[in-house]
Parts: sequence; C-alpha cells; structure tokens
Amino acid sequence: MRQSIARRLLPMLWSFSCAAAPQTVTILTDNGYPPYSYEAAGQARGIYNDILRAASSRLRGYRIELHPVPWKRGLAELEAGRALALSPPYYRPGERPFMRPYSLPMLREKVVVYCRVPVMKQPRPAWPNDYLGLRFGNNAGFRPGGNAFWALVDLGRIELEEAPDVRTNLLKLIRGHLDCYQNDKLAIDMELAKLQRQGLYRDGQLAEAATVSEEQGYVGFTDRDDGRFPYKQDFIRELNQALAGMKRDGTVDRIVGRVLDAARGQSASASF
Repeated sequence: MRQSIARRLLPMLWSFSCAAAPQTVTILTDNGYPPYSYEAAGQARGIYNDILRAASSRLRGYRIELHPVPWKRGLAELEAGRALALSPPYYRPGERPFMRPYSLPMLREKVVVYCRVPVMKQPRPAWPNDYLGLRFGNNAGFRPGGNAFWALVDLGRIELEEAPDVRTNLLKLIRGHLDCYQNDKLAIDMELAKLQRQGLYRDGQLAEAATVSEEQGYVGFTDRDDGRFPYKQDFIRELNQALAGMKRDGTVDRIVGRVLDAARGQSASASF
C-alpha cells in the first residue's frame, strides 16, 4: 500500500521540483568570435549569446547558462561527451560525427574574403582558383571557404596559417604577414572599425575580394554522452520552439539591429 502511494506521489513531486527549480543547462560558447560570440570580463557576449539569453527566458523548466571557452576546447568537450552543447557551430555532420543533433539555425552569416590591396591589383573573379599561391589566415577550428578551397590547401597550392581570433588574423593581414583572410563580413567590418579607431588600420589597406558563402549558426549537441544528460531531447524541443518564436516575432532581428547600431555609434535599446 505504501509503495503504491509512493509511486503515485513521485511524478507529482518531480513535477513540483521542476516547476520550483528549473534545470540549468550549460551551453559552451566560442570565446573568440566577435561580434557573434566572445568573452569580455569573464562573460559570454555577442549576438548568439544574446539570442540564447532571450531564448532562455522563454523555456519551460530550463535555464540556460553560458560558459565561454576556446573553440577547439569546446569541440573536444563535446567529442568526449563531457559537455552537452556548443554554440555556434556551422552544420558540419561529416566533419564532426560526434555532434548531433543541431538546433534550429539561429542566424545566417555571410562569409567574405578580404585581401591586401596590392594582392587585388590582379583581377581574381573566380573563387578559389584565382587565389593560388596566396597565404590565407584562418580562425583555428573553423573551415570556411568550401571543399574546393580546402582541397587546394591540402595540395599545398594555397598556404594557410591559423590564429585564435579575428583581430589577430586581421593584424597579420594589415602588417603583410598574410595575403588574404576569410570570415564573416560583419565580424571583419566591426573589428576593422575598432582597429581604425586605435590607429592600427587605415582605409585603402584592405579590399573585399570575394563572397565565398553564406552559413548559419546553430547550437550543436553531443551524441557521446551515454545518457549523462537525460533531459537532452526535451531541452532541444523547448529550445527549438523558443528560437522559432523569436524569428517569427522579430526578436532575432532586433538583437542584430542593436549590435549594428552600437557599431555605428548610435544608441540602442537593450530590450529584446
């Protein structure tokens, strides 16, 4: 009799516990990808992190905690099954078989190539074949540019040097240590504006050379956890529902607009 009562009470107690104390879900975030995801004063900052904070306020039974880490460490944590989720990977199931499923896409990014102006005195309309023999910078752990670009890298026909973040790569490019650098256009433009204000860059040194692709950023989840996160599937459903609602009601657009306004030196509301 007592066991029967206990079985009936357990679901109610669990439901009450969840309502009283939401499950905290830690998402690792890239600490070196401004303006999308970076670390400042120990906090996760950037567009994707603002999106996830706004999503957290819409979740039932969950609270998102953001933990910035170096990108390669984040990938290693998911591959080992020690961490549940990482933001914001591109969709690369072939390259990262340990990462599945993915959330709904949070945002679309445009990947472009910037080169030193002397490099662009020779017309280079065809990507990537017109860029043979050049030295490219790349953010460690990222693989933009498409399969054809990386095949040329593997063949040694395009030289590649990796650095941890956008700023380091751009400084190497400005100082002539690289010929070109590819990354998200907004990330490059905002970092160049900062470098220009600091007297480290002037107009006419670099030129936008090519549009490479458009990518979308997701939250990627580990499939190597062996049940360590029993709430995983339910959390993914809740997160996807929140992200879909934020796109429909314009919340994501307002977050991006706020960052753009700040970059232009305009005041912007912090509300979502």
